[in-house]
Amino acid sequence: MNINMDLIIDYSIRIGISVFVLIITKIVSKFLYTSLIKITEKTGKSLQYRNTLKVLINIASYTLGGFIILSLLFKDFMPFLTGLGVSGVVVAFAVQEPLSNFICGILLMFSKAVKEGDAIEVNGISGSVKQIDLNHTIINTFDGKQVRIPNKTIWSSSITNFWPSDIRRSEVNIGVSYNTNISEFLNILNDYLEKSKFIYKDENHNPFILFSGFGASSVNFSIKFWLKKEDYFEGTKKIATEIFDLLNEKNIEIPFNQLDVHIKNGGI
Repeated sequence: MNINMDLIIDYSIRIGISVFVLIITKIVSKFLYTSLIKITEKTGKSLQYRNTLKVLINIASYTLGGFIILSLLFKDFMPFLTGLGVSGVVVAFAVQEPLSNFICGILLMFSKAVKEGDAIEVNGISGSVKQIDLNHTIINTFDGKQVRIPNKTIWSSSITNFWPSDIRRSEVNIGVSYNTNISEFLNILNDYLEKSKFIYKDENHNPFILFSGFGASSVNFSIKFWLKKEDYFEGTKKIATEIFDLLNEKNIEIPFNQLDVHIKNGGI
């Protein structure tokens, strides 16, 4: 009875210490994460993988804490590890896919192919990257959904980054009547593009106008220009509105589709 009581007390102490180790592990994990954030902010750099870093620190901390707890619960830890080794082949097959996803996640971070906050499209799914997790990359789609894509799939797929820099080209397509003086029309547009406060301009990024073709009811042009990220959507709308108002002011017609029907006299 004394032996059993001693055994119960012994295991109770070990369990108590294990709970304490678990609490310490949580505190240390949080401390490491906040410390790295503060150090990065002091250097003036932005940490591109905040959520992912938190996941990796948690994995490392809790793995170490888990081994410490197991060594506390099992006096002779080596036979326990040996027992794990017996089923190692089975486990290897079971974790092959998760391990592949984990490695691909590390590759994605080191290559900076995908970063938190990036607006991307992969395998027909568009959205903003929330974080690169242990096995998946979490994407918040533009229509409010959340999608978890395996890291291996992203690594082996074509990735479209909608904002590789702070500027991006937009366009406004427009058609004018066949009665329009095209030279005058183009001069008006070029003058507007030069003076517009929304359009981004430098030696490598200048607005231009392309001829699109002769349509059924109009001569068509495509106006292409560059905008900063913060001005992209509102700026495109504003530019289209201003061009429309300007052409109305200059009495330049923007025709709608027309169909001319010719009826010939004569019997059948």
